[in-house]
Amino acid sequence: MELNLDLFLVAFLHAAFIACVLLLVISVMLTSLLLAFAIGLVLILIDDMYNIFLCFSSYIETVVKHNLELGFVLIVYKLLYHVVAIFLVSKPFFECKISQIKVKARSAMNVIDGLRPS
Repeated sequence: MELNLDLFLVAFLHAAFIACVLLLVISVMLTSLLLAFAIGLVLILIDDMYNIFLCFSSYIETVVKHNLELGFVLIVYKLLYHVVAIFLVSKPFFECKISQIKVKARSAMNVIDGLRPS
């Protein structure tokens, strides 16, 4: 009985080739599944971060908007407070100047009335 070693060798090489092809296909499929899983996780993470930042940005926008409005009102209030204080302090000064102008105007009118012929 003579063994056909070349047929055994061809069969072994054929089986090894098929096994290598199957291992290559399996590794490509697993790599693609892992890549798809990673891309899906990253997209879900980006979507969640977008929604979280959108919620925070709308919250921050309303808070900052109201804080800016309140700050503007407080600035206007302080400005008016100081303007009124300056006006109240300077009011006697202006009243004094106005009374001096009235006195000078009366004296001028008296001089004019004295120059009129009777």
